[in-house]
Amino acid sequence: MIDKNIRFWGHNCFSIQSKKSILVTDPWFSNTGAFLGSWFQYPKNHHLRSEILKLISESQRAYIYISHEHEDHYDQEFISSLPSSSELLIPNYRDKTFLNQCKKISKNVLEISDNVSYSINDELSIRLFVADIGMNHDSAIFIKTKNFTFLNQNDCKIFDRLEYIEEKIDYYSVQFSGAAWHPSSFDFPEDRKKLISKKKIQIKFDNILSALTILKPKYFLPAAGPAIFPFLDKKLSFGKNNIFIHQDNFNKFAIENNINNSIYLRPGDAFNSNKKNPIMPPSTEAEIEEYKKDIINYWESIEYNFDRLELEKIIAIRLEEIIDIEFTNLPIIIFNFGSKFDDTDQSNKTKIFIDVSSKRILSSFNYEFDYQEIVADEKYFSLMCTERWQNIILSFRATVVRRPDTFNNNTNIFLFSDVSNIYDNFFYTIKISKERLVVQNSLGQDFEIDRFCPHQGADLCNAQISNENILTCPRHGWKFDLSNNGLDMKSGMSINSSSSSKIKINS
Repeated sequence: MIDKNIRFWGHNCFSIQSKKSILVTDPWFSNTGAFLGSWFQYPKNHHLRSEILKLISESQRAYIYISHEHEDHYDQEFISSLPSSSELLIPNYRDKTFLNQCKKISKNVLEISDNVSYSINDELSIRLFVADIGMNHDSAIFIKTKNFTFLNQNDCKIFDRLEYIEEKIDYYSVQFSGAAWHPSSFDFPEDRKKLISKKKIQIKFDNILSALTILKPKYFLPAAGPAIFPFLDKKLSFGKNNIFIHQDNFNKFAIENNINNSIYLRPGDAFNSNKKNPIMPPSTEAEIEEYKKDIINYWESIEYNFDRLELEKIIAIRLEEIIDIEFTNLPIIIFNFGSKFDDTDQSNKTKIFIDVSSKRILSSFNYEFDYQEIVADEKYFSLMCTERWQNIILSFRATVVRRPDTFNNNTNIFLFSDVSNIYDNFFYTIKISKERLVVQNSLGQDFEIDRFCPHQGADLCNAQISNENILTCPRHGWKFDLSNNGLDMKSGMSINSSSSSKIKINS
């Protein structure tokens, strides 16, 4: 089957073309990378920028869907180059920071609410699935034309909602590679990083397998990664012992699990089920050096002037924004701009100690207590005064030391939020619905639990339960022990399970 109306342009960018319009998803064609020049597309696609812009300019109407604000999906430079008549379609998030960013670039921005159909014309309609809990702002798009349907989930983790999609799916695309700072940026031994990465990749693969079982698409189009990192540690780009795996790794899993409808498109390809591209192996060191010849090392071009007092002022503003939110026993956050970890140094000479629980900056800290320390150079922390904190953290230009090694949701929200939405990110996470439901294990034993995951609000009504009474969240793979109050040992968070004699709720 050949469908020239569907083209893949790299990463998560697809174009859907009709006689009356063109719809483009998440265009990312930057030759300066994303997240302060750390992430780049693989295979490269910036050489196709002029071609897709020409296609857009020649269309009667052009619609550009941006799933969320991450720079590998929201390429501001590319958006600025679009014809002025182009219309940006974005999710209707509670926080309007992303909307305001888009309005600075385009005069035509339309917000689309969750699960609401929007008809572009009589040939094309779309529906968004919006994830908007805490710091997680993301979306997936369902596209319907006269000839086919296409669910592009990109890296939006709505696996808990897929069972409610009733339409037949012709094309399905979802991220198959990793995209997070854990464990790569953490101060772990290499064997521990390898083990954590293997577990996280397995969770992602299991989610994809579950999605394919539920949706039963005619064709699966693996996309939204991997990224490579030409100006960082090259090992990140090799797809080994980390979460940034490549097509060869996923294809092995696909073969083992009888996934035989995968089509691996290359940037610029129109859809053609008869054309089987060779599986793309990870980049080699020589290929990375070649790749670097026509891209820009943006990080090196950034000028900065580190001012500790200015950074402390920015931190104080963030703390003031959440002054009314109560926390208990949060680890101390340490910004270490001495570029060297030293837990015997309790002074603040090259460190800032942030106590989020008490909303204040400390003059010293005893390392016997819980903490999460970010160690980087002065440029990194200087940019915290001018850039979005999430972009800086995702630049992977710091080392994270966490004692004890326990995930803390509130610490992540503080580090990843913009000052404009930090209050709402905390508020809506804390206010995740406490609705209860009853689930049943394979032996017929009932457990009453919180219906929604305390991490990012995933619906647990269809979550799988192992023979050992471990309930696995369908979004991020958190494992809650129903026999132990529904506790997730890695985070200490709970879904408050208790044995129940109630009849199982059919949700």
